[in-house]
Amino acid sequence: MKGSQEVFMEQIAFVDSLRTGFALIDEQHALFLSMLTDLAAQIEAGHHRQGVLDAFQGMRLYADGHFSDEEALMDARGYPQLPAHRVQHDAFRGMVAELENRLGEGVGLVSLETLEYLGSWFIRHIRDEDMRFATFVRENDAASS
Repeated sequence: MKGSQEVFMEQIAFVDSLRTGFALIDEQHALFLSMLTDLAAQIEAGHHRQGVLDAFQGMRLYADGHFSDEEALMDARGYPQLPAHRVQHDAFRGMVAELENRLGEGVGLVSLETLEYLGSWFIRHIRDEDMRFATFVRENDAASS
């Protein structure tokens, strides 16, 4: 029988169907999902709160950098849905900041279920929103050639 961490790892695995075709963005997506998996392992192992908080902060900073890179690429390509995409990024940032604050204040530990939610959100975002941008770029590139 699989443990909850194994199931979690399968749920948030970076698979080929999540590739946008932008190497930097794809690498960042894969690394972020790997960071979530590592954080899940720390939680399952019962690591102390500060270690989990440090890992969570690193993940948040990485997500901020990724979102900035992604938004800059969208801006450079004239993506008309960029404002709505930014709203989604900001919502994710807000969720992560709230969890980080609660953890930092000692309100509780981040649960595996919480990480599953963040991972599911991130994968849905890649699959639905980032892929919409990738399609936009491919269609515009095809129309201009």
